[in-house]
Amino acid sequence: MASPNEDDAEGADLAAQFFKMAQAKGISLDSSDYVEDDGDEEEDEEEEEPNIPQGAINAFLGYDTGEVGDKLAGNVSLTDDQLYSEVKERVLDTAGGFVELVGGPREDEEDEGDTAPKVYEPPSVVPDVDLTAGEVVLLILEALKNNDNPTPNKGVEILFGYSSSSSQIMNEEGLTPNEYADFLKETEYKVLFDHEEVMIDKGKYAFDGKKAFLTARLRVGPGPKDFTSCNFILTSEGKDDDAAWLVESMLIRPESMRRRRRR
Repeated sequence: MASPNEDDAEGADLAAQFFKMAQAKGISLDSSDYVEDDGDEEEDEEEEEPNIPQGAINAFLGYDTGEVGDKLAGNVSLTDDQLYSEVKERVLDTAGGFVELVGGPREDEEDEGDTAPKVYEPPSVVPDVDLTAGEVVLLILEALKNNDNPTPNKGVEILFGYSSSSSQIMNEEGLTPNEYADFLKETEYKVLFDHEEVMIDKGKYAFDGKKAFLTARLRVGPGPKDFTSCNFILTSEGKDDDAAWLVESMLIRPESMRRRRRR
């Protein structure tokens, strides 16, 4: 349990933090703003718990805490003067008031702000030597999900650009991205174009670091089992800093194979 001296030191430190925050907002303090010490007669009185409106605290901190109806951090109609007038007489009363006011969000508190959906933009460099094997897999699957953005079968063209010299794509004479796209859409590989999200389930590298084996899980529905697995083998081609991870093979496990494996 903290001693009275430690509580005073904490309160003084938090007071200094408050003044810095007030100055940063362009708010000035004068002598009338301070809580006066009425002498020893009030020392025995029970300390009154500060009652700071939650909306004022949210606006001052710049992030939302408390119940849904108290969220005012984004309400720009609450000015600095209005905010300060609500908290200045109470926040100096106790160190606990400062802790609640200037303390950061709890570790278990998530950011509840709405985020706009990310707009897909195709990569400008293919292949990109700066990407890891896992990043290449995610990039390809994202490109195939947005296959016709900005032009028809652009995603399959990106897959061609990330195909290794030993891959079937590169060794099928005369194969075009349009032809390969038609093949994929008529088989179980159509899930490459129609999935909601992707996560790398597992991965490992060969001893020499020149091959990578990754399994991606593609969500195809809202249920906990609505996933399809896609196995990738990638090879590192090129020398030194010019080496890039390229796809050697890509395999969708048929549903029947997955059922036999579960048995």
